[in-house]
Amino acid sequence: MKNLHRISILYLIFPFLLFLFGWFRLSIAIPISLIIIFTLYKLLKNNSPILQLPKYSITNYQLLPSAFCLLLTGSWLFLSGIGGYAFQNWDHHWRNAVFHDLINFDFPVYYSQPENGPIKMLVYYVGYWLPSALIGKYFDWGIANLFLFLWSWLGVILVTLQFSNFLKTSPIKTTLLLIFFSGLDSLGVLFFPQEYPTLFPFVTHLEIWSGNLQYSSFTTQLFWVFNQAIPAWLSIIVIASRWPSSHEVAYRDQAKQSHDELGIAWDEEQERPRNDIVIFLWSLCFFFAPIASIGLLPYVLIEIFKNTNLKSLFKNINYSILASSIIIFLLSYFFFSANTAAQTRGLQIIPFKEFIFFFLLEGGILWLLLAPIKYRDPRWIVTGVLLIIIPFIQIGSGRDFVMRASIAPLFYLMILTGETIFSKQTKQKLLIPIYLLLFIGALAPLYEINRSIYRTYEYYFILDEEQRLTTLPMPATEIQPAGRLEAEHPNRLVADEIVSLEFMQGELAENFIANVRQTLYYKYLAKR
Repeated sequence: MKNLHRISILYLIFPFLLFLFGWFRLSIAIPISLIIIFTLYKLLKNNSPILQLPKYSITNYQLLPSAFCLLLTGSWLFLSGIGGYAFQNWDHHWRNAVFHDLINFDFPVYYSQPENGPIKMLVYYVGYWLPSALIGKYFDWGIANLFLFLWSWLGVILVTLQFSNFLKTSPIKTTLLLIFFSGLDSLGVLFFPQEYPTLFPFVTHLEIWSGNLQYSSFTTQLFWVFNQAIPAWLSIIVIASRWPSSHEVAYRDQAKQSHDELGIAWDEEQERPRNDIVIFLWSLCFFFAPIASIGLLPYVLIEIFKNTNLKSLFKNINYSILASSIIIFLLSYFFFSANTAAQTRGLQIIPFKEFIFFFLLEGGILWLLLAPIKYRDPRWIVTGVLLIIIPFIQIGSGRDFVMRASIAPLFYLMILTGETIFSKQTKQKLLIPIYLLLFIGALAPLYEINRSIYRTYEYYFILDEEQRLTTLPMPATEIQPAGRLEAEHPNRLVADEIVSLEFMQGELAENFIANVRQTLYYKYLAKR
């Protein structure tokens, strides 16, 4: 278990170290890297209490998943389009462009740097691509994509292993839950019919049935925004693992009772999660996926303050870890704030009927079903509150905030569901409706998977070689919004029409490109 935590932390921190030396002046990068390396030493050294399971944990599942679990996660990754081996959805136009530019330009990525006038720079959540982009600089695009696929596969395996260890069940079960957990999008399409999406054919993108309101399934997150989803999932599950699962609580209570019967004092300190590691993991989540970290923040707060009084709040803090957390957050914030695309903030008005149906179908019914056994759990309360208020918050343009800020509450809803269905104490009258909701919800991920299978099969087995388009197009300056997703970039697997963001214009391009001349980051921190 300690090794699993070590690998997870290294997986998250390595891209930040690359970012540190690639995007900041050496006078800043060198001392900060020394602080972080010292922090890693404290985190990873032998017998570190930070990485140990609580003493009341009784079961350790094998660290390596079964061959079937490897095949399952590998197939899921293959169909996601990561690496370009299967059909890529529309969002990959932008992700491939970012990846191209990280490989083809020096770090940091400047598109123009005149003595006077705008300084155009790539300002985006680039962290996830950095290990693969570094490989691409020394080899080629194909090798870089292969490494990106393997890097993503490792991330998903770490998530499923952490998840299975937390729920004390097999990695296969947790992998299946992760793949198929979703809201009731098919019912939304059925009850509120429109031109698109439709239930037929079985390849449409069901999750846009409610317009700008969308809570994405984990399969959709992987297939569309893997660069934010995978590190966010890993941060969430490692933080969640500091909280005892329902199985561990039962064992802890039994052990505590045994101690009382024997007249032995029970050490309450061993029950408390380490606050510094929770904050550290949250700061890394902010680096990879800042909007997702907003949704994670309330859970971090309940992790810190549950069973903690003010006197003991800082008792077990390792200040090098806390300092590293603050540094990671501040440097990430200064860089992201150089892009003004997300500076528009406010509340949006949603008709009550539209909101209530969206909430109920996108997790609300399942959340309410869990109430009889979870209503005292702060995680259940926070999850419901977040799923209710997130749709009303507007940051930037489009539906990005709703989709990304909901990653954490949806993941915790999945955790609470997993604790319930994998518990032998759950009554059958509760399990039946929960399983019914899970089966209906699984249709949305199945549609995503089916679309990928359909387009990938068509490319490899139906089209002649002359019909397959593989060469890069001319760089685009604008790109049309996605239409019918199953018909996007015909005769081509890879969504690569943009090629480079250097030439892009329009509102969507502003999410990636910024004039940084007057920003604090460029004036005082940026590598030039």
